[in-house]
Amino acid sequence: MKIEIENRGAFASAIVSLQAGEHFVSEAGAMYRASSNIDIDVTTRTKGGGGVLSGLKRLLASESFFFSKYTVEGAGEGHVGLAPVHQGELRVIEVDPKSTWFCTGGSFIGASEGIDLDTQFQGLKGFLGGESLSFLRASGEGSLLVSAFGRLAEIDVESELIVDTGHVVAFDDNLEYSISKAGTSWMHSFFGGEGLVFRFRRKPEAIQKGRLIVQSHNPKDLGPRLGAMLPPKPR
Repeated sequence: MKIEIENRGAFASAIVSLQAGEHFVSEAGAMYRASSNIDIDVTTRTKGGGGVLSGLKRLLASESFFFSKYTVEGAGEGHVGLAPVHQGELRVIEVDPKSTWFCTGGSFIGASEGIDLDTQFQGLKGFLGGESLSFLRASGEGSLLVSAFGRLAEIDVESELIVDTGHVVAFDDNLEYSISKAGTSWMHSFFGGEGLVFRFRRKPEAIQKGRLIVQSHNPKDLGPRLGAMLPPKPR
């Protein structure tokens, strides 16, 4: 299996090349083209587990209930084209048994067959942060495809880093986080327009630096700003 990022930049897309016997899963609706020898199935599970319960848990993580599963019919190579909803960059993360990754709601695009996808409940932290109550957890071994709204950047976190809650794409399990106000007081945070932030820290027991992927733009800010510029609906 091979993943190639095309049209890098604001309108990035990915081409997944599969051989006979291989399969790839994506967020439902991410496919925009496929070769004629690709069989497309709909499933609620990855790596043979989870079923309907996993689909319901993914809804809490702001992901789709269903996955699209792609396999090659017969011999030869097949190709699938995938693209995110929002304009922005894509990144392939290589997951191995020593590194588990967590994706925020809407950033997951697809994963190879060796990746097990589940949800990680955030509890009260997710509610306070105004984001999804759950993260999508990716473990196992294989390729994980994620998207960003705008520019994507990967950061090695050695000690601590502050990130606005709407700009986190994914992070690995060498990091822990808390949610706090951005300014020195709640009033400063509110009037400064920042509100709440993630404070990522490298875990004390982590041997390696934590890896964090962020996006330059916040998709949740786009709708309200565009809506304010639209004319009122006729009655």
